[in-house]
Amino acid sequence: MNAVAEEGQSRSAPRSSGTRGRIGRKLVLSFVALVMLVVGGSGWVLYQQAVDSLEQQMSHHLEAEARLLANGQSGDVLIALRQGFEQFPLYRRLTDRLRRSQQMVGAKRIYVFDRNCRSLLDTKPRIPIGREYPHLKYRDRMELEDLWQGRSTHSTRFSDEGGVDFMTGYAPIFFGGVVVAGVGLDIGPPYGKAIRGFKRSIFLFAGISALLTLAVALGLARNITRPIRRLVTAAREIGRGNLDRRVDTPADDEIGYLGETMEEMRRNILARDVQLRQMLGGVAHEIRNPLGGIEIYAGLIAEDLPDNDPRKQHIQKVIAEVRTLDTVISEFLDFARPSPPDPERTSVSQMVEETAFLLSPEMERAQVAYTQEVAPDLEAYVDAEQIKRALFNLMKNAVQAMEPGGTLTVRAK
Repeated sequence: MNAVAEEGQSRSAPRSSGTRGRIGRKLVLSFVALVMLVVGGSGWVLYQQAVDSLEQQMSHHLEAEARLLANGQSGDVLIALRQGFEQFPLYRRLTDRLRRSQQMVGAKRIYVFDRNCRSLLDTKPRIPIGREYPHLKYRDRMELEDLWQGRSTHSTRFSDEGGVDFMTGYAPIFFGGVVVAGVGLDIGPPYGKAIRGFKRSIFLFAGISALLTLAVALGLARNITRPIRRLVTAAREIGRGNLDRRVDTPADDEIGYLGETMEEMRRNILARDVQLRQMLGGVAHEIRNPLGGIEIYAGLIAEDLPDNDPRKQHIQKVIAEVRTLDTVISEFLDFARPSPPDPERTSVSQMVEETAFLLSPEMERAQVAYTQEVAPDLEAYVDAEQIKRALFNLMKNAVQAMEPGGTLTVRAK
């Protein structure tokens, strides 16, 4: 019986709130994910737009500076430098002039090169005439095509070995109407710090937005899940038969409407339960009255018959069955008019012994042995009469379910 009861409980028991209370978590995650997607996507778009706008402004500035530097160079002198005369005083003066220009415009590097992408002048130390610039052939090949056609241009943004961003402006140097050389100007975009600060601001704004969204989502989830938990508790109480507790959900939305519907259901069930109890009480009274007459008249007949008359035994069986029916009717009346429990400290051993005594005639007829394993000092704070009725029903069901020769054991702890 214990195994069957435990199996029934495991099937009917609802899952714990820890395995089912996921609405709040889903709501919070959905809100945070949505805000992060919107804020992150918007921030990235704004960042790219800002970078593109600043790079466009920087490119115009670079090309203008490169054209100024190119206009200050003599094409015939540069043609002469192709011969590699680094030791000429003129070469040193031209290099010093480039370095002064470098300081004025804040450039990282200025260099002049021929159509073969070889160095003519360079502000970087120890760069001899004729040194090839690999980045001109590979990285900025498309820009040089515009340069040799006589147009100033600029490179895309790149990073040096230290991770600092730079851009290069190019301008052609003419001699006799022909492009004989080009000048390159490497400048770190002045907006680099602003862009990095803007990027940090975006991340900071996204983090603050996530925290605010988390707080709002937690509050919203709590406002939603709290009335839901109240409805779950109310539904469990209704399922247990506790119909006196009002379903109270102070909300004016769909959850509040659901609470009102559950409250209406509770009142309907309570009214129907009252009607059922009244009907059962009326039926029980109608049956008990003729049963009482049957028991009285059967008792009179039994008194008139001698003890050795077999008909007296039949009459006594009728009286016993009438009393059994009276017990069933009493149980119906107890259900129809449930009395409030009157608990007090009661000896469990005494309750079990009294119940077994009432059931002993039936156990003798069923040839069932009885054993009791209850500590004499074990007590419980219960209504003794109600518990004894429950024990009587349980023990009687056990006796009826056993084959002759079985043993009924009652244990308590």
